[in-house]
Amino acid sequence: MKPVRCTLYIAYGLTLRELTERILQLALLLLLVTSLFTSPYSLLAQTNQTPIQHVFIIMQENHSFDNYFGTYPTANGTLVNNITTELQGVDGIPAGLCLPYQASCMAPYYANSSSTVSPNEGQLTYEGDVNNGLMNGFPSHSGPQSMAYFDFHQIAGYWDYAEEYGLADSYFSTYLAPTAPNRLALLAGTSPVTGDYGPPPYIPFNSTILFQLQSAGLSWGYFDFISQSSDSSNVYPLNYLSGMTPQDEARVQNISYLLNDLYSGKILPNVVYVSSLGSHLLDEHPPYNITQGELWVVSIVNAVMESSYWNSSAIFLTWDEGGGYFDNLPPPKGQSQTISGENPLIGYGQRVPLLVISPYAKENYVSLTTLNHLSLLSFIEYNWDLPPLDQAVAQSNNLLDFFDFSSPPRPPVILTSSGPFSYSTYPIPLQIPVSQLNYDRLGSSSSDLLNQSTLVPSFYPAVAAVGVAALIFGVSLYLRRRSLRDAI
Repeated sequence: MKPVRCTLYIAYGLTLRELTERILQLALLLLLVTSLFTSPYSLLAQTNQTPIQHVFIIMQENHSFDNYFGTYPTANGTLVNNITTELQGVDGIPAGLCLPYQASCMAPYYANSSSTVSPNEGQLTYEGDVNNGLMNGFPSHSGPQSMAYFDFHQIAGYWDYAEEYGLADSYFSTYLAPTAPNRLALLAGTSPVTGDYGPPPYIPFNSTILFQLQSAGLSWGYFDFISQSSDSSNVYPLNYLSGMTPQDEARVQNISYLLNDLYSGKILPNVVYVSSLGSHLLDEHPPYNITQGELWVVSIVNAVMESSYWNSSAIFLTWDEGGGYFDNLPPPKGQSQTISGENPLIGYGQRVPLLVISPYAKENYVSLTTLNHLSLLSFIEYNWDLPPLDQAVAQSNNLLDFFDFSSPPRPPVILTSSGPFSYSTYPIPLQIPVSQLNYDRLGSSSSDLLNQSTLVPSFYPAVAAVGVAALIFGVSLYLRRRSLRDAI
């Protein structure tokens, strides 16, 4: 048999030992080149673990949960019919509540308009509102206007989404702080500032979820109201990111590009950030008209629903922070950060709304899982099998209890200007009768068990490369010795 074996390899001008060594050397070279020039994330990333291939994050401005949903689903019992009586309730404004104010007390009151005077804002103001979890300082610190609330008369579309899809009852801003820290946390898992100042300081682009995505071969896009003459690197809050390349900046575009891509069916990013900060009339920040902002959001959601991407999408609609509006639920104790000598940045912040809209979202589901803005990053990283950005993201619960991936995707519920599914009408017909739902509409699942609780250090791929190289070397040495032995 030896002559036959040798003849086969000699026909190619190589002995068995030489051919094996050449193959092993080439494999080792390719492995080392990959480990040197490929991000660690791309070696670890896998395909999406759910049917979700496109995540849309829409973040609006400055409203607490109770300010928008504190009287959901019956508007304090003023709208009771055969639909609202079936809807799942929430931890809303307690009956008979009256908070200390001057020499008396002040109760929550219905705004009866589409806007209010803006409550007082700021980290220390919010800490006074929360008052170590007593939640009784709002009138004295953020002002009497902080006790106003809205209902379906102003935001019927949002209440319709809560009816048809998922609403978080325990979702908090990441920090008890204003806009900048919370929006930066959604990009980088942390913030270098405790308030609306800067930059500097900056956040390195390569420490953001955006860099993590593109390093794993995934795509992202950031869309806002940006004029053609504007420098995309100056778009707030992306102006806090340092080290963005021209290719990165090209992913920051006007909202019209997103709509065109949805309508035309062009390739869509895996993760889409949608912001209205470039048009303050639409971002819902008081004193602007919240109904006008809501209708803009509905138009974005409708565009996704009407596109070819609906069956592979999840839309996360939330608000950056409570803006000083009253909420009754104390933030859970989280991690504090001392940044640049400022007051410690306390986490979590106020409870804010989160709506989960997807063909796989459970109908009229109210999640009790404790969540925060970093939970959106946790879902993205879980979905595409990516390591968490940092320990805070790793410890943030996932959003999986909102979804029912065992059933076929649901057709979209598109809100229009008139008819039974009008964005000015609440409630609208339920898509699936409550009696036919195969899941509970209230509660928390084991989503925290599916979290990625272990950080994956960036040097792991290099360690893996060294290990594989050592294995290749050992096999090569074994084959060399065996070849010598056979020759003898």
